[in-house]
Order: sequence, then C-alpha cells, then structure tokens
Amino acid sequence: MLESVGGAGTLALAGCLGSDSSSTATSSGDGSVTIALTAPETGHYAPVGEHERDGFELAVRHLNEGGGIVDDSEYGSLSGDGVLGSTVETAVLDTEGSPATTESKVRPRLDGDEFAAVFGGVAGSVAQTNRDLADEYETPYFVGSSTVDALTGSGCSPHVYRHLFNSTTLARSLVSELASDITSQQSTFHVYADAPEGNDLFHSISDVVSRRDLPWRPTGGIAVRPGTTNFESAINEGTLSDVTLVFLDVFGLDAVNAIQWARDTLSEDTTVVVPYLTQSIADLLGDRVAGIYGTTGWHEDLGTPLAGTFGEAYQREYGRSDSDALVAPGPAQTVYAQVVLFAHAAERAGSFDATALRTELEGLGYAAGAGTQEMRACDHQSIRSVPIVRGRAQTESIDNNLELRAVKRGMEPGCEEPPASSCDL
Repeated sequence: MLESVGGAGTLALAGCLGSDSSSTATSSGDGSVTIALTAPETGHYAPVGEHERDGFELAVRHLNEGGGIVDDSEYGSLSGDGVLGSTVETAVLDTEGSPATTESKVRPRLDGDEFAAVFGGVAGSVAQTNRDLADEYETPYFVGSSTVDALTGSGCSPHVYRHLFNSTTLARSLVSELASDITSQQSTFHVYADAPEGNDLFHSISDVVSRRDLPWRPTGGIAVRPGTTNFESAINEGTLSDVTLVFLDVFGLDAVNAIQWARDTLSEDTTVVVPYLTQSIADLLGDRVAGIYGTTGWHEDLGTPLAGTFGEAYQREYGRSDSDALVAPGPAQTVYAQVVLFAHAAERAGSFDATALRTELEGLGYAAGAGTQEMRACDHQSIRSVPIVRGRAQTESIDNNLELRAVKRGMEPGCEEPPASSCDL
C-alpha cells in the first residue's frame, strides 16, 4: 500500500512537507512487521509533525540496519536486523491535526490488523483519538508530543505509554525555574489554545502557581482558536497593560505567531514563556526567540551517555554536511526513543502481543538520551528529567537558539496524586 502525504504550512514561514511512505501487513509470517506514525504534516502543528516523522524514520532505519542507540549495550536485546526476525515497515498518516481525520485513517488499518503499534500525536484531541482506538483494538499506542494529563490520568489505557512528561510535571518544573529567576512581583496572564492541550497547560500552570508562595498576581487568560494568526483582534491591548509575565500556551506555528505578536505588542520588559518550546519554533523565529522561557523534550547539552549518540545519529542522517551543525529537536527524540523502546520490549517479550508488551514495559527502566527513565506501572507515564530552556540569539559560535538552563528531576506527582490517581489500569 502507498500512503501519500504532503502539503504546505499555513504560514509563509512554514516549508513544504510530505513524501511517500510504504507499508505492508504486520504478520511476521511474511518477514515484516508494520508500525504507524500519526503526525500532522499539514496545518498549524506541521513543524512538530515533521520532526516526529524524522525521529520515527531514523529509529526504524536503526532497527533494520543498526546504528544510533540500537548499537548501545543498553539495548542488547536488539540486533540491528529487524525485530523478532521481522523487517520493520512503516506507515505515516497525516492527521492534519484533526481527530476525525485520524480516526478515518487509523481505524480501517486496525480493522485489517495491519499495525503492531501506533506512535505520534501532537494535538490533544488526536492523541485522545489514538488512545480510544488503542483501547478498542488492544494495540499499543506511544504518545508523541502531547502532554495532556488525562492520557496518563483519568483517560489512561492499559495500551497507552508516554515517554514525554505530562502537563502537571511540566508546570511544576517550569514554575520552579521561573521562580528562581524572577523574584520580583509579577502580573501574569495566559494566552492559551482553545483545545485540550492549551486548556491543560493553562490550568496546570495556574494550579502550580496558586499553590506556591510567589509574588505573582494572576490576571486571567484568554483562549484562542488553534490556527489563529490575528492575535490583535482576539486580545484587547488594555487587558495586557499591566502584564509583566505572559504565558503563551500554544504550539507549533501558533506559537510562532503568538511570539511575534508578543514581541510587537508587549513591553520589552515583559517576560514571555512558551511552556512547550520546540526546536521548530526557534528555527522559524531565529533571534526573536531570545529571552523566551520554556521546556523541551530533549536537548543536546543534557550530557547523558546516549544524548550524544542520538544527536550525532540525527546529524548524520539529516545534516547537509559534517561542518553544518544540525540541532536535533525534542519531538524527533521523543518518537525515536519510543520506537526503540517498543522494539526492545517486543524482543524481551518474544512477541508483539499487546499484553506481553505491557508486562515488559511496566516498571521498565531505560535510557534513550534524556537520562535514566522508568515507565511507571501505575499510569504508564515515564518518570524522567524535564529540560528547562531559554531562547538566545544565534552567533557564529552558537548553533542552538535554545540554551539549557536547568534539568529538573523528581517533579512528577506520585501515583496517589492527580493525575495518576485518576488512572485505573
């Protein structure tokens, strides 16, 4: 079968994405197994989807041919010659950031028992659709760049796993770092996506701030429709007249537009925060990302044993030349790590069966370039570090526009706290 995907981003800033991707049946009887990536290759989350695809395809290449972290002793179960004697094939499905599109593309393939596992998902509604399908078809789903709490909380599933941190952990980590850097009195305001991912961050950050003794005065927030390009018409400037700390709880191209609006509208003294600050945002904004705080899923300066392994492999695969440094993005590392983790669990289990994989994954300690991690059994949320970054202007000696400011650990709520306490596996 041939999956044809493609399209242009919604802004002039976005490049054209898309290529052809082939897939075959998952039965190991024909010598192959198929895994799927559901990613937005068109629409306002397309830059994140493009990086998820890069990580997905790089991981599969390493599973089939060796290389990257597959060759590390951490993954001695993997041979670099497929998984369980099967060549790994891929299907890449453009979700367009739409849950309806996601279901229309994924359900027929699950009906045909084609996928051994599904990966990816940026928009919360897409990730939740994948969650529902994983539950219905008992197919493992590894969440991509969505931090929505419910996926490992009230909406958890025995067949859903997340390598990235959730919104509550993000909020605790980020606010902790901001509080140490910004000690004076602040008036805070949120501009958040009117979608599960935006609402989740708004409420998580607001809750963390309210529980800490900070000299911050919340002044509310406003929801904006995903895909908004005209923030001037959505937000009354008078509302922001006294704001000194603004959270832009938006993603992808929406974050690019929101940051440009903030730079043109707000005082130079206003601190701007984008809670999930991806490399694609920094790439598109250039020096305008300077000074902006956020978290990222992975950073090349983490200094963990496998961080360099992944970064170098990404450079070899996608860099134009050895002298042209390419910064590996967090969403690519997230999906890459999960594909390798899936293969590792399958080899340990000796099976692609979802129940067998669950047995291997629950409580499994692993490393994939972001430090030591554990796939927690109570909610299938990975316990891990949270890199805090701040944008900086690029110079001849600096290639990465995101400076690693801190690495937070131990910020996850316990199994007896929300959101995990609402998870019933």
